[in-house]
Amino acid sequence: MKQERALRGVSAAPGIAIGRAIVLDRAAARDTPAIPASERARELDLARNSLDMVATEMEQIAAGLREAGRQQEADIVETGALMAVDPGLVARVEGLITELGRSAADALRQAADESAQELAQLEDPMLALRADDVRSVGRRAAARASGLKPGEHSGIVIATALGPADVAEFAVHAKGMALAGGGVTAHAAIVARSLGVPMVVALGPEVLDVEDGEEVVLDGGAGALFRWPSPGRIADAYSEVERRHSARQDAVAQRLEAAQTKDGHQLRVLANAASVAEVVESLDQGAEGIGLLRTELLFLEARAWPTASQQASFLRPILAPLRGRVATVRLLDFGGDKTPPFLRGTTSRGIELLLDSPDALKAQLAAIVDAGADVKLRILIPMVTDPEQVLAVRNALATVIDGGPAPQVGAMIETPEAARRASDIARVSDFLSIGTNDLTQLVLGLDREQSKSAPVTDVKVLRLIDATVRAAHAAGIVVDVCGEAASDATAMPVLVGLGVDELSVAAARVGEVRQWIRGLDFAACREASEKRLLDQPADAAGKRL
Repeated sequence: MKQERALRGVSAAPGIAIGRAIVLDRAAARDTPAIPASERARELDLARNSLDMVATEMEQIAAGLREAGRQQEADIVETGALMAVDPGLVARVEGLITELGRSAADALRQAADESAQELAQLEDPMLALRADDVRSVGRRAAARASGLKPGEHSGIVIATALGPADVAEFAVHAKGMALAGGGVTAHAAIVARSLGVPMVVALGPEVLDVEDGEEVVLDGGAGALFRWPSPGRIADAYSEVERRHSARQDAVAQRLEAAQTKDGHQLRVLANAASVAEVVESLDQGAEGIGLLRTELLFLEARAWPTASQQASFLRPILAPLRGRVATVRLLDFGGDKTPPFLRGTTSRGIELLLDSPDALKAQLAAIVDAGADVKLRILIPMVTDPEQVLAVRNALATVIDGGPAPQVGAMIETPEAARRASDIARVSDFLSIGTNDLTQLVLGLDREQSKSAPVTDVKVLRLIDATVRAAHAAGIVVDVCGEAASDATAMPVLVGLGVDELSVAAARVGEVRQWIRGLDFAACREASEKRLLDQPADAAGKRL
């Protein structure tokens, strides 16, 4: 029996999972022994049949979408079916197998990756956007060649990297995800945390040596993947999985109970989302709607501003389950670590970028209004620093709705400057939303990695949050918290005590946060929060505000 071995990486989404490994990528595929010449014809037949199978699957999915009246989405899926039978892709697969002796699965992955790289370099932005679709087709076909049927990603998915859409798709069945890399995976991690799927990133290429079907234990909290786990680790993993399963069942059973403190103070618990899967999970756990719908994650590899049609196609299926409920759609928050190729080199972020590209702003507003016709729509403006930015969005929105009903428009308060101008911003807004992640990072001068665990309860941060809440209430509008502090066991009661009206949290945490609220005493929370604010002399506070 082999001795347990730990591969160390970085925690991206907490939780423990145990299951069989499903390896989507193999970086060392080109170094593996070549398939004997006598077996290559069989591998080639397997590869061709796998591509045909994927094409048929996608045609069936497209047909189902058409029957549901979703023509545009059907066209997008059907494009994937055409990719699966593309003569260029097929020829590349044939060459890798017959000339180089690659296995069917490895040839499918490599051929798709090479085709995707060529597409990504094209000047035509529409074709460049198809690169990820080609990779997805290759992965799907490789899975079929390995004997995995649709919906069987029920183990621990191992890959070089995954995009947010991949995570949302695999999360329906996968128990956990382990990634060799850690670049764009920060965005995939947002979705993994929201769906409650354990994830470890930056494990290095060694993780790609794990065998398909090998039993592994993934510890998302410790940032480790265990090969050949000991009996004790296996028993502990199963115990933790059962505990999490029971907690989710309790959350679903109590989804109709109000999120109300013991002394009768009620809050609204919403969810952060970027996919259909997150919306469905949050509603199952009792979310009253969506407090933050991220719109930029799908377009991080874009080579031009996404069109209104592209954005509406992305939004419609996500908003469909929210009919009659609150849906807060954030405008594209490009910049910083979320900068697509066409904006590389920019120092701007969020609304500043959109206001510099007014046609792009109007295109997104048109897409949001179109897709959000059946929900209680709220539009959220990222990285606001000036009330004039809110007014500019309102003016652009007026040209889009052309006299029709206007959705609410709110501002994200996520910089010290915005918090200090919260009263001015609140006067021109319908609601405020506090982004505690960026706010904490900027106030305390921490980098992205440190800010994940930064103390939002630091008095310097709390004073800015308190000023924002007071400004919102003075203007007669609600204030929401959509950063990760909203689901932090220590910070959440403090935020409640400061008087926030809404908490928007990861989909998988909705039930847990609602349960926490029911165990709180609002008067005690308010008293404790006021005490924290008084922990610093008033003159020091005045200098900061």
